[in-house]
Amino acid sequence: MRRTATFIFMFLFLFCGRALADQQSLLEADTISIDDATGNVRAEGNVLITYGDDRVTGDQLNWIKSQKRIVVTGNVVFTQKDGTTSNAMAMELDEAMENWVISEIKSYLPKNARLQATEAARTSATQIALSDASYTACPECEEPDAAPIWQLRAKKVIKDEARQDIIYRHTRFEVFGVPIFYTPYLSHPAPEVERRSGFLSPSFTSQSDFGAGVTMPYHFAFAPNYDLTLAPNFTEKEGVVLDGTWRHLTRQGRYDINFFAHQPEGSLKTLDGDHNFRGGVISRGSFNTNGWQTEISVNAQSDDLFFRRYQISNADVLENRIDVSRYYGADYLNINARQFSNTLSNETTNTVDYVLPDVTYIKRLDNAPLNGRMQLVNRASYSSRDLGVNVTKASSRLDWSYRHVSDGGFVWDIKNQTQIDGYLYDAQEASAYLPDSDTEVLAAETLGVMLAYPLVRHAETSRQTLKPTAQLVLASDNDRFDRVPHRIGAIFELNTNSLFGLAAPEDETSRLNYGLDYSLENNAGLRARFFAGQSYNLSNDAFSVASGFTDEASAVVTESEISYRGLMFTQNLRLDRDGGEVLRNQTGIEYAGSRLSVGADYAFLDTGQVANSIPREELSSRFAVRLFDNWHVGARMHQDLENNDRIRHDAHLTYHDDCTFIQLRFDRDYQQVGTIEPETQIELIFSLRTLGGNAAGANW
Repeated sequence: MRRTATFIFMFLFLFCGRALADQQSLLEADTISIDDATGNVRAEGNVLITYGDDRVTGDQLNWIKSQKRIVVTGNVVFTQKDGTTSNAMAMELDEAMENWVISEIKSYLPKNARLQATEAARTSATQIALSDASYTACPECEEPDAAPIWQLRAKKVIKDEARQDIIYRHTRFEVFGVPIFYTPYLSHPAPEVERRSGFLSPSFTSQSDFGAGVTMPYHFAFAPNYDLTLAPNFTEKEGVVLDGTWRHLTRQGRYDINFFAHQPEGSLKTLDGDHNFRGGVISRGSFNTNGWQTEISVNAQSDDLFFRRYQISNADVLENRIDVSRYYGADYLNINARQFSNTLSNETTNTVDYVLPDVTYIKRLDNAPLNGRMQLVNRASYSSRDLGVNVTKASSRLDWSYRHVSDGGFVWDIKNQTQIDGYLYDAQEASAYLPDSDTEVLAAETLGVMLAYPLVRHAETSRQTLKPTAQLVLASDNDRFDRVPHRIGAIFELNTNSLFGLAAPEDETSRLNYGLDYSLENNAGLRARFFAGQSYNLSNDAFSVASGFTDEASAVVTESEISYRGLMFTQNLRLDRDGGEVLRNQTGIEYAGSRLSVGADYAFLDTGQVANSIPREELSSRFAVRLFDNWHVGARMHQDLENNDRIRHDAHLTYHDDCTFIQLRFDRDYQQVGTIEPETQIELIFSLRTLGGNAAGANW
């Protein structure tokens, strides 16, 4: 005789044993029947078993008491407590529901990874064994039986839940179902693992100095807050070049150390001088300790050309810096020390080797005249030169500013700066030039009065703004500051940004500045802005051709910006005041669309504009095209138009989808710098998601 429930029935397996009772195992189904003779249980329709945090659903369940096993068939879905969901044809469990076997299983793991097998069995509390299995992190294809872009296929796979590893025996790596290579053993972290020690994706390079090479990074995940990545590059001509990165997150901040080491075996041993070892360190750090903010920057190399030769950095001057600062309410303290080293040119008497220290304290003052803003800026610094004069400078500057908008819409901005400087000179070399006195006390003052009258016109679909601006700058006679060794004035560069700005009082000159700013915006997406300005010299100061200033009216500077639906045009000009000839021209145009982006930057500098003896004219262009959904191609070109010469070209072909990143890059540097000849580099980068992929452009 059978007892049958014709509606949803919840059945507690109390008679299955204490273990199941402790897990509160339940059975639900549309129909549940029990055979009185055998005790077998049969359930049909929307079958649901829950035990602990796991659950199984299916069309039919048979509990065979004599064999102490439960069989679920038809559209089986097995959901585990870690979120893994598996689809299968059938599932067999023991009565304790501790061990099970699943046929034709497809498991959906975290991060959209999938593990598929003809059979899967729990062999212990922490391990699952799979037969004829495959693993991929690629999305499922529209065709159910279609092979993914890549997959790992193996005769036997062990999923170790305790160690969070997936272990393969006799593994083939397949691309679109085609075997590419074989390995007898392979192991990688389960997809849910965020960080783990192990190998990362390799990259392949070919360079003139090094020949062919392969980089094999290995990541050491020592702790959640610090790790180390070693990336040795095994090269054809020069042996092993080591690149390492140490990262450390502390309670106060973080720092990174990127280090390089190489024992040259070929021409690099003597090409830039005799070097048995070449290396360098680049480090950045940022810390906040009890309100003190500390920034550290280190750039050190074994020889002047190491960074440039090994294509790490092309900087002409390397700077090491430590910067410590703190706010005290509205006040601010900054202490920094800097060390400089030239990588190309030899040192001269103007070369600064150290600035140690440089201390600035800014004190906000209350009760400023006219309810303006007032602050006292105190600064002390010491700059050291191996070949020139060492300068100790102490200065104190009082800044006052006032802004007023009249009822008629006129905007007044008034600024006054009064500064006193004290200098102490000394030279490490007796032959170095010293001023007449080894001490100097100088004072300077600047007053700037600016008047603007913005006019705004609103229409139904647009807005226009017209703002004429005039500024009068009155400065003290600063000729005495010319006696200070190595002083470089900050005012001697005319552009749209500096026209209405005030330089430090010792660098300023009396002048009258004027300009007109116009902007337009409409509802169709058009944005346009145009500015033109000029300065008139009111002093007797002489200026270089490169500054843009003259003894009377300066050159005219303009700035233009136009953007409309992905298209942008910018231009900055410096025009001769008399004939209107172009002295400087920086023009850029760019278009960014859904499939195509192109851009070009043009630069022209007439003779003398940057102390150049001949005109300079360069063009940089770039484009990027999305050929198909996941295929991209791009290139950049930098040309010297004046000499009809190429400077640098690079191009890339990239495939990028949800599980795969492959990029082929070509880079050609046509410039010769010292003993460094023009260089060609080809690099192949590939990365597979969840399998140690570390490509910077993948963004997974």
